[in-house]
Amino acid sequence: MAFNINEIQQLNNPKAYLYELLNGYGFTQWQDILELLIAQSGKQVFSNTHRLLKDREYLILSEITDLPNESIKITDSQNVVLTPFGKLSISKVASKDQVSESIVYFDLSSLSFPLTLRKWEQGDAFYPSGMTGKKKVSKYFKDEKFSLLDKENTWLLCSGDDIIWIIGHRADNRFKVTDNTTQILKITIQ
Repeated sequence: MAFNINEIQQLNNPKAYLYELLNGYGFTQWQDILELLIAQSGKQVFSNTHRLLKDREYLILSEITDLPNESIKITDSQNVVLTPFGKLSISKVASKDQVSESIVYFDLSSLSFPLTLRKWEQGDAFYPSGMTGKKKVSKYFKDEKFSLLDKENTWLLCSGDDIIWIIGHRADNRFKVTDNTTQILKITIQ
């Protein structure tokens, strides 16, 4: 849930409004919450069950969950992988079709199995499709205006130590299908 900071600041009594809005989520640090309105982006206030995050012009309310952060190995014989963010379908196809945020294609011969599904780490870098050169994942997140919450919920698909896909966002140029590709691997988020 996101709340527009500018609209809250226009109210006669923003603190009372925030109290009414957030009281049911277990917050008790009302002065800290009021100060989020003028704090820098990335500041947070926690209750036992929820987090309130300042992200540019919004306060983002999210439930605190215990999502697994460990990596998931994917073998070359798996067709379906259940993940914390949904189901990945993996198949070999004869040709490349529609590409979207949830459908990507890779040159199978460029991949090393098992593939690894993991959260991003400081220092991670990749070669974004459609661009030349290397880019740090943290810089990609900044350029794409990811909130702290978006960053925490983003997963990477890796071949060895190389990132091949920022899941749901951008694939790596080094693993794309070319005219010389003989085997194509299609991965779909469902």
